[in-house]
Amino acid sequence: MTEDGRPAGAQRRLIVGACLFGGVALLGALLGPLWWGLVPVRAEGTALGDGEVFTGTSQAVFAGEGYFVVMTAIAGLVTGYVAYMVQFPLARRVSQDLRMVCLLAGFAGAVAATLLTWRIGTALDAPLHAALAAAEPGETVEVGLRLRATAFLVAWPFVFVLQYALLDLISAIRRDQPGVPERTPVRSPGVTTPASPPAPGPAADQATGRAAEAERTPDTPQAPARGGPASRPPAHRGPSDGETRPDEA
Repeated sequence: MTEDGRPAGAQRRLIVGACLFGGVALLGALLGPLWWGLVPVRAEGTALGDGEVFTGTSQAVFAGEGYFVVMTAIAGLVTGYVAYMVQFPLARRVSQDLRMVCLLAGFAGAVAATLLTWRIGTALDAPLHAALAAAEPGETVEVGLRLRATAFLVAWPFVFVLQYALLDLISAIRRDQPGVPERTPVRSPGVTTPASPPAPGPAADQATGRAAEAERTPDTPQAPARGGPASRPPAHRGPSDGETRPDEA
């Protein structure tokens, strides 16, 4: 716990993950009776003994498995969307990245949920399974719900991860991922960034006008320094310079 009574980062992740796992698993427990009730009829088959039965290509058998796959796939789609949309504003409010913890907790919850749906749905047909176990070989019996293709159990976790990853990809493209620190460019030592030109506006126009006026104004000659060659009077040439004065002529 922090000083203000709020949970720390690790505790917050644990709480969010536990709540998400429990919610998804609870949904799976609710879908078990729903699956049992939605299957219209039970298949009939010939008992083979030791609880085994031959149903052939009965449509009722495929209907029960088909209902299971469709229901769990829709549940994975919904839970993946809800999990990402719930963690999105929560991560923005607490300024913490919760994507990974929600993904792992949701995946584990989806695995538990699909197992609960399977076990609860088949357990509700326990009387039919007991009658099949007690039937003699060759006797026609009614077959309770069963899932022969156990590969259908991956539908819920797979669709959950697919939906969650798709939403995260869209968020990454939009650069709108709450709780993720922004990356600042690292400058190499000795490398200077060129200055950007001034933004257009009154100040920039005045600076440009002053620079143009300075270019059009000619340079004025500067006065020579005192004591320089230009400030000295012209020297008179004497007789030694080879010229004769007027009074000597």
